[in-house]
Amino acid sequence: MSATRDSDAERVAALEREQAERIAQAHAAAAAAQDKTYWLDRWGVDLNALMQRPGASELRAAVRAAREVKRRAVRIKRAVDRRREEARSARRAEAVAPPEHRRSVFQRTISPDSLRASPVTDLLYERVDDADVAAVAALAEEHHPHELDVPDAAERHRKTIHLGVHHGVPGVLEATGLTQATPPEGVHSMSRGPGAAGGSLYYADMVADGLAQAGIGLAAGGSVLDFGCSSGRVVRVLAAAYPGCEWYGCDPIPEAIAWAREHIPEVEFLDGPGRPPLPFDDGQLDAAFAISIWSHFAEPAAKAWLAEMHRIIRPGGVLWLSTHGLQSVVHDRGRRLRSEEQLTEISAALNKAGFWYAPEFGEKGDFGVIDPEWGTAFLTPEWLLAAVTPQWRVAAFAPGRLEDNQDLYVLHRP
Repeated sequence: MSATRDSDAERVAALEREQAERIAQAHAAAAAAQDKTYWLDRWGVDLNALMQRPGASELRAAVRAAREVKRRAVRIKRAVDRRREEARSARRAEAVAPPEHRRSVFQRTISPDSLRASPVTDLLYERVDDADVAAVAALAEEHHPHELDVPDAAERHRKTIHLGVHHGVPGVLEATGLTQATPPEGVHSMSRGPGAAGGSLYYADMVADGLAQAGIGLAAGGSVLDFGCSSGRVVRVLAAAYPGCEWYGCDPIPEAIAWAREHIPEVEFLDGPGRPPLPFDDGQLDAAFAISIWSHFAEPAAKAWLAEMHRIIRPGGVLWLSTHGLQSVVHDRGRRLRSEEQLTEISAALNKAGFWYAPEFGEKGDFGVIDPEWGTAFLTPEWLLAAVTPQWRVAAFAPGRLEDNQDLYVLHRP
């Protein structure tokens, strides 16, 4: 765009110079004509008679030429004015629309790899009998019209369970093992309301599916950590679906952990430290999952916690984690969650170093967590692979898996 603007400026300048030359010529011709007219009047010469004499044709030609020069000068001035207005319009358009090179940075032909499996939802829904499903449908029709009118069966089943828990349908609560307990305002929770009653089935499905891809079948039991669990919205669902596992949750927000300990007794909750280590023995866990946790670590913390996960997860175990990445840039731009300038900065950092971080929570922190290495992070697969291999191998990768936003990685410890 800058080259185009330079070219336009050069053309306008050339037209202005030509205009000035033509106007000067016209002024000179007009002055000469006025001078001749003055002396003709002074000497009493009849101009009409004079124009009939030999040589008059040359004078008439000179006058016509002078007029033509003036007309051309007028046309040039109009052309210059038009070019100036076009240049101003182009600058105004550029100020409104992002430059072409910026637009190209945000264009992707890779579509988000959305969640298609629903192992936890299917397992819990199968436990609910038809009469209770019908009872939920009746409540939905009365209180949440069209809420269950969705074409995707898995999503319809999730909504049925959530609404059944929200309205306290006894058969749904007993069959699924979920409860109506909801963190109050002031206690950190990622979601509330009827669509989140009992916890998050969507994320529980995503975790169970990812672990299964790496060979961790939760139905067989095992010990699993929800790293950064908040008030337990995901691990509570997994614990209800797979009671044979040992479930752990840790988080640095004390109020969230205190609420979870009181209301989700089937999970052991731990106060998460700001820095490693965690209170686990080497190789104690079969798996750990971290939903939108590495999307907050600064680079040193990200590497330190990857090393800690490698310590506490046994050989053959799995680490499931999500991060902001290139798809998140597109996601945030489409929803105008960040400015064009910041997204351009993030894209440039990802291209240059594979990592971008900003301490965006500031002095107030994130629900009381004040840490210069806890803010907002974006990273590329290239960066993560360089950081984790050969200690880990990638069992699965799904760009934009989390709500068409964050990327999902499933890492297997050899």
